[in-house]
Amino acid sequence: MNNLFSYLKWRGDLSFYEAPFNEVDNAILCAFSYIPLEDFLTKDKTFSILELYALYQKNVKKEKLFKQNQKKLFDNLQQSKRFQNVKVAQFVNEVEQIKEKQFCAMTFILTEDLLFVAYRGTDESLIAWKENFNLSYMDYVPSQKRAVSYLEEILMHTNKKVIVGGHSKGGNLAMYAYLFCNEKLQSKMIQVYNNDGPGLHKNIEIEKKELEQKIITFLPKASIIGNLFENLSTIFFIKSSSFGILQHDLYTWEVENNHFIYIKEMDKKTKDLCNFLNKMLEDLSLEKKEKIISFLYETIADFGISNVEEFIEQIGKKQILKKYNITIEDMQIVFKILPVVMEIFKKLKL
Repeated sequence: MNNLFSYLKWRGDLSFYEAPFNEVDNAILCAFSYIPLEDFLTKDKTFSILELYALYQKNVKKEKLFKQNQKKLFDNLQQSKRFQNVKVAQFVNEVEQIKEKQFCAMTFILTEDLLFVAYRGTDESLIAWKENFNLSYMDYVPSQKRAVSYLEEILMHTNKKVIVGGHSKGGNLAMYAYLFCNEKLQSKMIQVYNNDGPGLHKNIEIEKKELEQKIITFLPKASIIGNLFENLSTIFFIKSSSFGILQHDLYTWEVENNHFIYIKEMDKKTKDLCNFLNKMLEDLSLEKKEKIISFLYETIADFGISNVEEFIEQIGKKQILKKYNITIEDMQIVFKILPVVMEIFKKLKL
């Protein structure tokens, strides 16, 4: 089974001048965006991946923050002719509790005339998950607006062509930023990649041709995250070496040469589940969605809930049912949604 690491062995000796940027490069840089390098990167500092690796090596304590695949990816990239001299610039990482916003983006300088803007997906902060849930009833969330302003700033200050991408929520941000940035700047963007990220709220009016022209979405066959909400972009279903929700992990996506291995359609059980979730969300009023999501958020924040049994045990200890005026009917909806939410919390550890 070939994956991102297999690709690096095969194509890693060729620079972007020798072999054009492709969809697998996109996934690699989106995976790199999750690596916790906040202490080294700022908006005003630019380092090559090789230089970043040297900084990391001098601070061994940082190693405990790296997950196994992140460490392996960093090791491989700094040895790779293709990636070691790629520069990482304009790094921004913003987590704001009051605004319920988690936003992280960076820009990779690939060649003299090509940039790749990457939006990090959901991190493990609780506020990031709350913002994800807010997508179900808000026309937009703060990180989407910030994604637009970030992209516009990059586009205004460069003559290079730009590719935009992201994984999970980052893929949603990439789509949103492209569609809602200044029209005069859109022509600088040659491709947008949504790697298993949610679609857009149905209240957002977009012509389908705009999505089809430049936005490509990759979904593993058992994708749940990427099938939430509406997505009218060009969609490719791809093969993963894992199963269920774990297929969301970029490191499990199967690769052949310079592209993913495509499949004809998604898993039927997953499709039925996604249709159920989308229909349930669509049928709820905005007020009810906000009430239930706020209830779930406070419960998880207060108790670190990990399963339904603990949930039932703990909710009686505080007056949050009364605070949010949660009814029996609301609780039935909660119990339908909660297993999926808990599964995501437990397994989306990229």
